Amino acid sequence: MRGPKRWAVAVRRPSGEMYVTVNTTSTLAQRFPRLNRFPLRGIFVLVDSLVIGIKSLSLSANISLEEPDGEGEGKEEGTKGEAEEGPEEEKKGLGFWEFAIAIVLAVVLFLGLFIVVPTVIAKSLDRYLGNTILYNLFEGGLRITIFVLYLAAMSLLPDLRRVFEYHGAEHKVVHAYEAGGPLTPEFAGRFSTAHMRCGTTFVLVVLVISVLIFSLFGRPALWLRIVERLAIIPLVASISYEIIRMAGKHEHSLVVRVIMAPGLWLQRLTTREPDQEKLEVAIDALNAAMGKQAAADGA
Repeated sequence: MRGPKRWAVAVRRPSGEMYVTVNTTSTLAQRFPRLNRFPLRGIFVLVDSLVIGIKSLSLSANISLEEPDGEGEGKEEGTKGEAEEGPEEEKKGLGFWEFAIAIVLAVVLFLGLFIVVPTVIAKSLDRYLGNTILYNLFEGGLRITIFVLYLAAMSLLPDLRRVFEYHGAEHKVVHAYEAGGPLTPEFAGRFSTAHMRCGTTFVLVVLVISVLIFSLFGRPALWLRIVERLAIIPLVASISYEIIRMAGKHEHSLVVRVIMAPGLWLQRLTTREPDQEKLEVAIDALNAAMGKQAAADGA
């Protein structure tokens, strides 16, 4: 969970106890205010989110891989002692750089599958697609179709069901916090597993915006087309971030909800109904991120 001043990770150990660590949020945009404006803001927010994501995945994976009766398990949540155990635990399991390499490979896969492949297929059918508008609509539609099929395939994997349940728990708890109610599993459980500011919705917005932006560059040679699309992705991501940001501020607007509805529907593939234990983990993470365990990071 990420708050204005902190980001926190909560993991349930194999023993059943909770591990909570809190870190101070120090984004590039906070350190360099000139970066906190369009179009740079969205790009650097995504970079910061990627770094935090790598650290969180590395930490949570290593905590989850502990032996149930392993030594050195802290009993208190969110203490400095626990937070300082992270590097030692990472040495026993997967390290930061191993996860970083995995993330880089995932980014390469994303660009290859959702940028290069649709571009190559569309180019091979160039003579059948008529004008530039039809061409770009076909390429964009193909890109979105591949993305939806990819998510549908992932949702069928039994090992990912637990991940999707935690994803649903995260959304429910954030809904409960934004509603101003008590942060309890019972109250959070009433809410939807879909959320306006979800990363799934963000990727869909990126794919839709890319159709519009790519249409401005005509139909050059295949190699140049691929280079253009890869080079423009940061701008597309930045515009998409601003759209998600605006939608989050006006999420109760009927117009906004209609526009963002496809993204919310798509989250049915990437979220599942969580049980009480997963809601408890999400609640602990949110409490820590919002400062209710501020002592953990010296605040």
